[in-house]
Amino acid sequence: MRERLTVQQLIDEDTVATTLRKGSSARHATAALQTLLHWLGFDQQLKWERFGADGGYGGATVAAVAEFAKRNGSTARGQTVTAPLARSILARYDSLEELKQLADDVNEKRVARSYVSGGGDRIRIAALQTLLNDLGYGEQLAWQRYGADGGYGRSTRKAVAAFAAREGLDGDGAALTRAMAERIVARLGRSYGDQWHDPSHVSGPAPGSLSIRSVMGQGNKQALEISDGVRRKRFRRFRLGLFSTGDQKPLSFVESNVEKLRALGVTQSEINVMMAVAENEGNLDAINTWDSAFLSFGLFQWTGGQRSEPGELPAFLARVKAEEPDLFDKYCGQHGLDISDIRPAGWESSKTGPITARFVLRGQTIRSATDKAQLRQGPWAFYFWRAGQDPAVQAMEVKHALARLEQFYDTDSYTAGGHRIAALVSSEYGVGLILDNHVNRPAYVGRCLEKALDRTGLGNPAGWGTEQELELIAAYLDIRVTHGGSPMTDAAKRARVTKKYLDRGVISDQRGSFERSRR
Repeated sequence: MRERLTVQQLIDEDTVATTLRKGSSARHATAALQTLLHWLGFDQQLKWERFGADGGYGGATVAAVAEFAKRNGSTARGQTVTAPLARSILARYDSLEELKQLADDVNEKRVARSYVSGGGDRIRIAALQTLLNDLGYGEQLAWQRYGADGGYGRSTRKAVAAFAAREGLDGDGAALTRAMAERIVARLGRSYGDQWHDPSHVSGPAPGSLSIRSVMGQGNKQALEISDGVRRKRFRRFRLGLFSTGDQKPLSFVESNVEKLRALGVTQSEINVMMAVAENEGNLDAINTWDSAFLSFGLFQWTGGQRSEPGELPAFLARVKAEEPDLFDKYCGQHGLDISDIRPAGWESSKTGPITARFVLRGQTIRSATDKAQLRQGPWAFYFWRAGQDPAVQAMEVKHALARLEQFYDTDSYTAGGHRIAALVSSEYGVGLILDNHVNRPAYVGRCLEKALDRTGLGNPAGWGTEQELELIAAYLDIRVTHGGSPMTDAAKRARVTKKYLDRGVISDQRGSFERSRR
């Protein structure tokens, strides 16, 4: 979340007290503070309906800061936000976010078993304890003795039971229900469904800005509608993020843009293969900001990487930046998004292409999970979805998807039975199957082919013809259905889709029919 990062940066730079003070000219930073206080439930003091996040540190902001300080054991009068007070504001915001996630993790009856009796995610239980203490249940929590220890024990049970009784909710405190979690959030901050609402644009978009509002979507479920004044998109909510399956079909794009792809150096044979696998993959404008990888986009659902790891999505953008810099600036650069830590280095002049990289946001390399969390916010979902509507971006998606072959197809670092994969499989049909497998379970391609070699007893592939390759493929397809602790998803169904394009004559099963580009 950008407002949180703005305040955190002031704390890190030791400038928070000189920046966030009455009469400050730092309107951007003040607006970030006001937005955080808004989400924490201080609309009355902020006079939110009248002023919103206007960036002016006046009497209303002073009153909101003073009230927050009072509720959190500080005697600050609101004229200035000290570093300790700023850290307290961020800690409250983080606690609310943790509880929102906890609320999503429980069903309508009880908290997930792993959360009780001290097990499960202690961070979220600590958040629950902190918020209950803020609501006045310190005595039941035995706060002075235990604080926020992250254990769902007897004291926490008493506090949850007392909260439920006061709110008229069912429950003896033995478990936290979703209704309880959502009520706590509502008591301390904005209502649960409004966590994504961006009040700074409620009057409608100016050119280049975004209008963001909460709406009810299909099935009476909450959604977020975002518009830049030209295009409008409604995203569905899930957990702490948003998603859209998109509507830009890769197969339709590939079939209609052969010349555009050929101009990018993609061979007709590669186009044929992409047609055969595209139906199994995501839409070109698909977006997801709710799962553990923070932000996923496009044809192969490239991600920002889990936890503090780099990701394949920044690597895709690195290709766009290198080959189509104006396109990159249109959808990323102008919004403060850049790329760093590309691996392997020097990919621009190599066949391999980038595998992973990191995002850089407003000059700061995004490394930690905490920093990555800001990529869940509505504007980023919209910017990437909007990029996925652009045929130029779609063409780069297809090119980058095919470049995945360079990771495993014809390299000594990825082999099966001592052979390069390219020596074993050289038909368009076979390449389509293994590419589809590699996207779904990268480590399984070589292992499944190795097992297929053992099962068929086929010898040196240098002497194979089409008959031998098809024999290997048949064994491979049977093996991959059940191979591994977590077998390939819908392996048989995905194989039938690829086979459909063989039957239609789109791809060939003749050995040697696959022609690779020489990028």
